[in-house]
Amino acid sequence: MDYKWIQSFIVAAKYCNFRLAAEKLHLSQPSITVHIHQLEQFLNVKLFKREKNRVQLTEAGQLFLIEAQQIIHQWEKSFERFQLATKGIEEKLVIAMTPLMVETILPHVIYQFINENPSIEISILVEDSAKIEDLINSDKAQIGISLFPTRYRHWRQELLVESPLELVIPLDAFDDETGAYIDYEELFQTYTLFTHHHPTIWGDLLHKIQEKYVVTKQVSISQSYVVKRLIKDGLGISFLPRMIVRRERMEGRFNIVPFDEIALPGVPVYLFYKESVQVPEKLLSLFQTRDYL
Repeated sequence: MDYKWIQSFIVAAKYCNFRLAAEKLHLSQPSITVHIHQLEQFLNVKLFKREKNRVQLTEAGQLFLIEAQQIIHQWEKSFERFQLATKGIEEKLVIAMTPLMVETILPHVIYQFINENPSIEISILVEDSAKIEDLINSDKAQIGISLFPTRYRHWRQELLVESPLELVIPLDAFDDETGAYIDYEELFQTYTLFTHHHPTIWGDLLHKIQEKYVVTKQVSISQSYVVKRLIKDGLGISFLPRMIVRRERMEGRFNIVPFDEIALPGVPVYLFYKESVQVPEKLLSLFQTRDYL
């Protein structure tokens, strides 16, 4: 059974049209027809029903399509492993990471592991938390680091960190050296409140803030790194996870003020992967033992 036969079959099954399959694979239509015929002879079954200018999968064709997709997937995985081995790389891992964690020390943790383990190739894929589980499920990534827990009970999962929220304001809003009284009402009336840069906490949090204070202006921004930049420029205030303002706190780029007027939620981050994935223990240990706060 030839790789090209299976490839032609999968594309032809997708479009139910040999001409379109030929265009997608940059082959002639007769080549597609020959590939399908050879595959049918090899399997001793009819894979397509031919009706005028269109073709439809037979019941046997529908069954074989599942097997064919698995064959191609395994073929590509084996070829990839061979290429890595010729480069002295024993393993390749793709980590799908929420943009929020790019703002923490996590990339430095991964960089440390890469330097200490040159035989393991690691790629980082930054993606919205809502999409990370699907990336793991489709084997486009092996490790997920997400703001949402996985829905798959048989996957391995742990809480990587739960970061408290902190009220972050521009430097000119409050001089913490004087110990001056903080008028929160004035803050929310003077500055724009940046919201919704976290997918789970802002609905309830904003409701509680608006019950207690008059919020003159608010702007929804999807990414926390944009919020940090705007606060540094004196354009507004927001509640941010402590783990993403670590560097700015040390460098004094904006003020972080105490806020106990309402109970603030924590921001959990989850690490998960399939049971079938062999994640290096050294990498897991680094993830688990580093202080993200």
